[in-house]
Parts: sequence; structure tokens; C-alpha cells
Amino acid sequence: MYSTKNAIESSNGSSYMSAGIHDNVTLTEVKVDKSPNGNDFLEITFTDENGRTVTETEWQNKKGMWIKTDEDLQTRDNQQFGRILQVINAIIPAEKQVDAELNTFVEMITWVKDQLIPYIPENKKLRIKTVYDNKGYITTSHNGVFVESISVTTSKIEKLPRDRFERPVIADAERTSDPLSTPATPDDTKKTDDLPF
Repeated sequence: MYSTKNAIESSNGSSYMSAGIHDNVTLTEVKVDKSPNGNDFLEITFTDENGRTVTETEWQNKKGMWIKTDEDLQTRDNQQFGRILQVINAIIPAEKQVDAELNTFVEMITWVKDQLIPYIPENKKLRIKTVYDNKGYITTSHNGVFVESISVTTSKIEKLPRDRFERPVIADAERTSDPLSTPATPDDTKKTDDLPF
């Protein structure tokens, strides 16, 4: 049954931040979890004044097509931890930060969670850069500085050439087909002899 009294109208707004540089954003959640495929990940959620969110998700780097050697893997791990440390540096005062030597990805993301969770209630205001990823979803930028305290007077956050502030156009894959060809039908495969098999 349909009723005009019970109908739910959708709002024009989105629950996600748009791509760009945003002020007065706060850290609202830090989560360590495991995907259905068994892959560990760290998810850091930021929320703006209007309740719109963006998440920074970090997955474990593994050797593959782009990471071939142990040296490549260590470089990627260092870059990833550098991105995560930007969040820690923006949230935790320098005098309260601690150094750590962490051996595994799970140890690292658990340590990050333990460092950040106590500071969520403080609602420290941040400046953050969000961009579109290759699939057209909003995420934090992986290029240059993407988060800093709002108290920073000369911002280091800037739009870099690789940052996408406009949604990428992703076309459907075209299938090649010959409109004049006809598929084979069962009648086309008639037997040419009288044998039953």
C-alpha cells in the first residue's frame, strides 16, 4: 500500500564529502577490521560540519604486479605509514607522540588505532583534501599532504596534478558484434547420414 503520509522523500544532499579541500573536519572513527576475504585493513573516518564523511582505508601491501622485490615492498610500506602519520601528526600534539617499531601490518594498524581513539572526543578541527579515485568514489588523497590541523596558518595542502577533483567518466565496455551474423540454431546441424548415433 502506498500513502502520501508515509512516503520517504530523498534529500538532495549526499552523506559523503565532495572532492576538494575542506576545513573544520573532525576525526570520528578509527577501525581495524578484516575483509570477507580475510585481508586486514585500517579505516579512518572523518566528518565535516554538515555530517558528511570520507574514509581513509589502508590495506596491507603485498608483492604482485607493481611490487616485485622486498625493497619495493618496504618503500610502499614506508609511503603508507607516512600517510597514516599525517593523521597522527594532525591529531596528537608533538609532545605526546611516541616512536614505535612495528613488525607486521596488523601490529601497525592496531598501534595507530590505539594512538588515535583517545583523541576522538576532543573533536580537533582539521583541514583535509578529498579526491575521486579511479572508480569514481571519494577518498582522501594519496598525493602529498592530505590532512593537517586547522590551526596551521600556511597550509601545505594543495591540489596536485594527479589529484582528481572532478568525477572521472567511466564508459561502459563496448562489445564487438557483427549484426549480420546469425547464431547457429539446432536446425543448422542436421545429420547427413541415417545412423541413429
